[in-house]
Amino acid sequence: MKQTAVEWLVYQLNLSSDGWMGDLINQAKEMEKEQICEAYVDGFNLRQQTTDVSDNYITAEQYYKETFKSE
Repeated sequence: MKQTAVEWLVYQLNLSSDGWMGDLINQAKEMEKEQICEAYVDGFNLRQQTTDVSDNYITAEQYYKETFKSE
């Protein structure tokens, strides 16, 4: 699985996901997830405008779960 930028930063800084820092980390991960899903939807919509192919459509949530580890 790929690693998100937030996950990479948490690992590099050796941060704990406990306590108030954990709350901030989880908020950042959720924000990043929303951005990734929005980008996926935008890309899909652009593809729909330029082609008629939608046979292999998956939702943004499915894309995120398949690409990045899901919590």
